[in-house]
Parts: sequence; structure tokens; C-alpha cells
Amino acid sequence: MLTLPEAFKICCGSNGDAIVAANALSTGDYICLKNVHMAYCIVVHSGSTDTDLTVGFSEATAVAGTSAAAITATFPLWTDTDWGSASDTLTRQTDAATDAIDPATEDPVIQVWQIDPAKLSAGFDCIAVTGTNGNASNNVCVLWFLETRYPGDQPPTAITD
Repeated sequence: MLTLPEAFKICCGSNGDAIVAANALSTGDYICLKNVHMAYCIVVHSGSTDTDLTVGFSEATAVAGTSAAAITATFPLWTDTDWGSASDTLTRQTDAATDAIDPATEDPVIQVWQIDPAKLSAGFDCIAVTGTNGNASNNVCVLWFLETRYPGDQPPTAITD
């Protein structure tokens, strides 16, 4: 049986930092999906300053963000809008390309996105989380769990091409 780190490559997706201000997410770090069977993007948002944060994705042809473009394909999404000690139930949402977090009514929030690399445009194999709006007083953390095609002690890197 494979352990979590052997079965999944785990990468930070929030601009190289574990946690960033929600208004600073704009475009997170690009992750290369060329050796990935399925990717799971975990977005955690906390803070009650009421400026909605819209989470989406951008694709590129290289981890440097080459030829970056917004992704309009939709992906499976699960959320818990009262995550933490009050709730641990993820609820399946309608497949979406973006999702808005409203800190006035949803705090803290966890989003779990299931990203199939086959849904990226032809010639694109890199992806990043994008954030629109948000508030500097709120925090967001983005983690990628990458189900690699070649699991083992050292799954292939996803932060270089």
C-alpha cells in the first residue's frame, strides 16, 4: 500500500507561500501536469472581511506562465462553507470553472477541485489557481495533490517543465 506522499505529489500553489492575503493570490504558482493522472486542488480561505474572492484557473505551456490563458472548462467541485470545528462535510457542487467565496456568510471555506489534465487545451500542460478580488485581511492557502502516473518514493517533480 502506498502512503500519501508516495501516491500523491504535494505542491504549494499559493505564490510559493503556504498562506497569502486573499487579495494577493491573483495567479498562484504554475504546476506541471504532464506526469499527472488526476490533480486535486485544495483551496482554504479564512477571514470575515466581506470582499468576495472568486477562485478560478489559468493554463500555460510552461511553469513560467508562458502563453497563459484562463480556463473555461468546468471541473468537479466539493465545498464546505463552514469548515473546521463546526463542520467536516464536503458537499458536491455543480461542475464549475470558477467559484466565489463570500466571507460574510462562508467562513472558513474549503474547496476541493478535481482537475483532469485532459481538459486543458491542446499544447497546455501547466495550471495555476487564480483569485479575483478578495481582501488583504483574509487568508488563502492552496495545495495541490497530484496523482502521478509514476507513484513511488520520489514522484516526478511538478514545479519544473
